[in-house]
Amino acid sequence: MKKLLQTVVMLSCCLLMGAVSAVAEEGGCTKTRTLAIKSGKLYQDYYGSAVTSDKTILHGYRWGVTNPKPQSMAYFGGTMKATGSFAKFRAKIYIDDGIKAPMEFSFKNNDRNGELLKSVTVAPGETVDVDFETGGSKKIFVQSELRINHDTARRIVIGEPEFYSCITK
Repeated sequence: MKKLLQTVVMLSCCLLMGAVSAVAEEGGCTKTRTLAIKSGKLYQDYYGSAVTSDKTILHGYRWGVTNPKPQSMAYFGGTMKATGSFAKFRAKIYIDDGIKAPMEFSFKNNDRNGELLKSVTVAPGETVDVDFETGGSKKIFVQSELRINHDTARRIVIGEPEFYSCITK
Protein backbone atom coordinates (compact mmCIF):
# COMPACT_ATOMS: atom_id res chain seq x y z
CA MET A 1 0.00 0.00 0.00
CA LYS A 2 2.83 2.38 0.89
CA LYS A 3 4.54 1.67 -2.43
CA LEU A 4 1.26 2.29 -4.30
CA LEU A 5 0.82 5.64 -2.51
CA GLN A 6 4.38 6.68 -3.45
CA THR A 7 3.72 5.74 -7.08
CA VAL A 8 0.47 7.72 -7.17
CA VAL A 9 2.18 10.78 -5.63
CA MET A 10 5.05 10.55 -8.11
CA LEU A 11 2.71 10.21 -11.09
CA SER A 12 0.63 13.14 -9.85
CA CYS A 13 3.73 15.30 -9.59
CA CYS A 14 4.81 14.34 -13.12
CA LEU A 15 1.37 15.14 -14.53
CA LEU A 16 1.29 18.46 -12.67
CA MET A 17 4.75 19.40 -13.97
CA GLY A 18 3.69 18.53 -17.52
CA ALA A 19 0.60 20.72 -17.18
CA VAL A 20 2.65 23.61 -15.78
CA SER A 21 5.18 23.47 -18.62
CA ALA A 22 2.36 23.27 -21.20
CA VAL A 23 0.79 26.40 -19.69
CA ALA A 24 4.18 28.14 -19.72
CA GLU A 25 4.68 27.27 -23.41
CA GLU A 26 1.19 28.47 -24.34
CA GLY A 27 1.35 31.46 -21.99
CA GLY A 28 3.04 33.66 -24.56
CA CYS A 29 6.08 35.85 -24.41
CA THR A 30 7.51 37.61 -21.42
CA LYS A 31 9.39 39.98 -23.71
CA THR A 32 8.64 40.91 -27.32
CA ARG A 33 10.02 42.89 -30.21
CA THR A 34 7.14 44.74 -31.90
CA LEU A 35 6.32 46.89 -34.90
CA ALA A 36 3.11 48.85 -34.42
CA ILE A 37 1.21 49.74 -37.62
CA LYS A 38 0.78 53.44 -36.76
CA SER A 39 1.71 55.31 -39.94
CA GLY A 40 0.99 55.52 -43.63
CA LYS A 41 4.48 54.17 -44.30
CA LEU A 42 3.40 50.85 -42.77
CA TYR A 43 -0.18 50.75 -44.09
CA GLN A 44 -1.57 50.98 -47.60
CA ASP A 45 -5.32 51.41 -48.08
CA TYR A 46 -6.99 49.10 -50.58
CA TYR A 47 -10.51 50.46 -50.11
CA GLY A 48 -12.40 52.35 -47.41
CA SER A 49 -9.79 52.37 -44.66
CA ALA A 50 -7.15 54.61 -43.10
CA VAL A 51 -4.55 54.32 -40.36
CA THR A 52 -4.99 56.83 -37.52
CA SER A 53 -4.23 57.56 -33.88
CA ASP A 54 -7.45 59.52 -33.29
CA LYS A 55 -8.82 57.77 -30.19
CA THR A 56 -12.23 59.41 -30.61
CA ILE A 57 -12.95 57.26 -33.67
CA LEU A 58 -10.98 54.15 -32.65
CA HIS A 59 -13.32 52.78 -29.98
CA GLY A 60 -10.69 53.59 -27.32
CA TYR A 61 -7.64 52.08 -29.03
CA ARG A 62 -4.41 54.11 -29.14
CA TRP A 63 -3.91 53.55 -32.88
CA GLY A 64 -5.50 51.50 -35.60
CA VAL A 65 -7.14 51.17 -38.97
CA THR A 66 -10.72 52.34 -39.47
CA ASN A 67 -13.24 53.60 -42.00
CA PRO A 68 -13.04 57.42 -42.04
CA LYS A 69 -16.70 57.75 -43.02
CA PRO A 70 -19.79 55.48 -42.86
CA GLN A 71 -19.83 52.74 -45.47
CA SER A 72 -22.38 50.41 -47.00
CA MET A 73 -22.07 47.79 -49.75
CA ALA A 74 -18.31 48.32 -49.92
CA TYR A 75 -14.98 46.60 -49.36
CA PHE A 76 -12.85 47.41 -46.33
CA GLY A 77 -9.19 46.54 -46.48
CA GLY A 78 -5.54 47.31 -46.83
CA THR A 79 -1.99 46.03 -46.48
CA MET A 80 0.09 46.14 -43.29
CA LYS A 81 3.82 46.13 -43.99
CA ALA A 82 6.62 44.90 -41.75
CA THR A 83 10.07 46.42 -41.86
CA GLY A 84 12.07 43.45 -40.70
CA SER A 85 11.28 39.88 -39.77
CA PHE A 86 8.47 39.09 -37.33
CA ALA A 87 6.97 35.71 -36.38
CA LYS A 88 3.46 36.82 -35.41
CA PHE A 89 0.74 39.43 -35.91
CA ARG A 90 -1.94 40.61 -33.48
CA ALA A 91 -4.80 43.10 -33.35
CA LYS A 92 -8.33 43.58 -32.01
CA ILE A 93 -11.24 43.86 -34.44
CA TYR A 94 -14.40 45.79 -33.54
CA ILE A 95 -17.53 46.42 -35.60
CA ASP A 96 -20.27 48.77 -34.44
CA ASP A 97 -23.59 47.44 -33.20
CA GLY A 98 -25.50 49.16 -36.02
CA ILE A 99 -24.18 46.61 -38.50
CA LYS A 100 -26.96 44.07 -39.02
CA ALA A 101 -24.97 40.85 -39.50
CA PRO A 102 -21.59 39.33 -38.55
CA MET A 103 -18.62 40.22 -40.76
CA GLU A 104 -15.78 37.94 -41.79
CA PHE A 105 -12.24 39.35 -41.82
CA SER A 106 -9.49 37.57 -43.77
CA PHE A 107 -5.77 38.06 -43.26
CA LYS A 108 -3.74 37.01 -46.30
CA ASN A 109 -0.08 36.76 -47.18
CA ASN A 110 1.18 39.65 -49.32
CA ASP A 111 -2.01 40.75 -51.14
CA ARG A 112 -5.73 40.03 -51.64
CA ASN A 113 -4.93 36.92 -53.69
CA GLY A 114 -2.39 35.54 -51.19
CA GLU A 115 -2.50 32.50 -48.96
CA LEU A 116 -5.06 32.77 -46.15
CA LEU A 117 -3.25 33.15 -42.82
CA LYS A 118 -6.26 33.72 -40.54
CA SER A 119 -9.97 34.30 -40.81
CA VAL A 120 -12.26 35.56 -38.03
CA THR A 121 -15.95 36.37 -37.78
CA VAL A 122 -17.00 39.40 -35.74
CA ALA A 123 -20.56 39.95 -34.55
CA PRO A 124 -22.08 43.46 -34.36
CA GLY A 125 -20.92 45.31 -31.24
CA GLU A 126 -18.28 42.66 -30.55
CA THR A 127 -14.49 42.85 -30.28
CA VAL A 128 -12.40 39.84 -31.32
CA ASP A 129 -8.70 39.35 -30.56
CA VAL A 130 -6.60 38.15 -33.48
CA ASP A 131 -3.16 36.59 -32.96
CA PHE A 132 -1.49 34.33 -35.51
CA GLU A 133 1.80 33.19 -37.07
CA THR A 134 2.84 35.24 -40.09
CA GLY A 135 4.71 32.42 -41.81
CA GLY A 136 7.49 34.92 -42.53
CA SER A 137 5.20 37.29 -44.41
CA LYS A 138 6.32 40.93 -44.52
CA LYS A 139 2.96 42.09 -45.88
CA ILE A 140 -0.43 41.12 -44.53
CA PHE A 141 -3.54 42.07 -46.47
CA VAL A 142 -6.69 42.38 -44.33
CA GLN A 143 -10.09 42.49 -45.97
CA SER A 144 -13.79 42.37 -45.29
CA GLU A 145 -16.88 43.26 -47.23
CA LEU A 146 -20.05 45.11 -46.30
CA ARG A 147 -22.90 43.40 -48.10
CA ILE A 148 -26.55 44.31 -48.51
CA ASN A 149 -27.51 42.42 -45.33
CA HIS A 150 -25.03 44.44 -43.22
CA ASP A 151 -26.67 47.85 -43.75
CA THR A 152 -24.33 50.78 -42.92
CA ALA A 153 -21.11 50.55 -40.90
CA ARG A 154 -20.49 53.65 -38.83
CA ARG A 155 -17.28 52.18 -37.45
CA ILE A 156 -15.02 49.22 -38.23
CA VAL A 157 -11.78 49.19 -36.24
CA ILE A 158 -8.65 47.09 -36.41
CA GLY A 159 -7.26 48.20 -33.09
CA GLU A 160 -3.56 48.36 -32.25
CA PRO A 161 -2.33 46.11 -35.08
CA GLU A 162 1.27 45.02 -34.74
CA PHE A 163 3.81 42.51 -35.94
CA TYR A 164 5.78 40.89 -33.13
CA SER A 165 8.30 38.23 -32.19
CA CYS A 166 9.05 36.64 -28.84
CA ILE A 167 12.45 37.45 -27.41
CA THR A 168 12.05 35.31 -24.27
CA LYS A 169 9.34 33.06 -22.90
